[in-house]
Amino acid sequence: MSLRPTLAICIPVLALALGCPAQKTAEPDQGEARDSTAAADVDDEVVTVAEVDGWIKEQLFLQATDDRDPTKLYEIRSRALDELINERLLEQEATPRGLTPDELIRQETEEQTAVGDEELVAFYEENKERLGDVTFEQVMPGIRRHLQQQREETAAKQYVEALRASASVEIHLDAPRVEVEATGPSLGPDDAPVTLIEFSDYRCGFCKRAQPVVEAVLERYPSQVRFVHRNFPLNEVSRGAAEAAACANEQGQFWEFHRSLFASEGNLDAEALLQRASELELDLDAFQACVDERRFQATVEADLAAGRQAGVTGTPAFFVNGIRMVGARPLEDFVATIEKELRQSES
Repeated sequence: MSLRPTLAICIPVLALALGCPAQKTAEPDQGEARDSTAAADVDDEVVTVAEVDGWIKEQLFLQATDDRDPTKLYEIRSRALDELINERLLEQEATPRGLTPDELIRQETEEQTAVGDEELVAFYEENKERLGDVTFEQVMPGIRRHLQQQREETAAKQYVEALRASASVEIHLDAPRVEVEATGPSLGPDDAPVTLIEFSDYRCGFCKRAQPVVEAVLERYPSQVRFVHRNFPLNEVSRGAAEAAACANEQGQFWEFHRSLFASEGNLDAEALLQRASELELDLDAFQACVDERRFQATVEADLAAGRQAGVTGTPAFFVNGIRMVGARPLEDFVATIEKELRQSES
């Protein structure tokens, strides 16, 4: 079996299957069915089902991309491009063997997807309480289907990944970049090839969830990533916490204070902030004076303004060398983007 097909794809503007709403008059692709059935008559002019379908496609496209927001548009195109490449590779491998892509996957993965009786018993014993008052014989068919489906999905993914690893795939779809000043407390070398900026809110649950991922990124790339924290408080309590963290920074304890805020259970009032400063053995008089006079109000306001200018509307919002990533994303998303940036910096 050959696992070395060659595929070099360059995607032009608005060229994926999600639709191109600006091109209503373009001819359909070869083989595309256009339903000329009348859907309505308007002053003796016919509106066809095909026209209705085209309008739906346009509206769905605009909704999915937040009215062509560059980052959303890139993410959707990127996912669609991945699926398109995977399908193309499967077809290139399957067609010479007289198979469909689905038949190819089943043939190549069948040995990996078999579920043994001992696995069924083990799953039943592990989940017996959750399954309720049922016997093994009653639920065994369902367990087998569940485990079989899991195996099939995993094996199919691994097979496609092997095809891609052995293929020549060149991606020309570039993520949009936003200029964001890397101003604020930072970790990692100043000359790192990748700068990761986070706009965050200390009361945001998703921001709290994102912090272990940020720590994992820094642990994985200690000399290649510089992390910069910027504030995007969504309410006055968060604003006060952000200003207090800047006051802790004055005493060289920003990151300790920062982590303690995210480790809290949501209480960020003035007394709680002072308690954290005390636990970190800060100079409490200096800290309180800094907080009371709102010494860093302008700093936090500048962060907010910079975030809005960069298109931030919620938290957490990350920028990897200017590439926006919204929300509490998994580590794999950051790794994929960072690795691509590192490859580009080395070329």
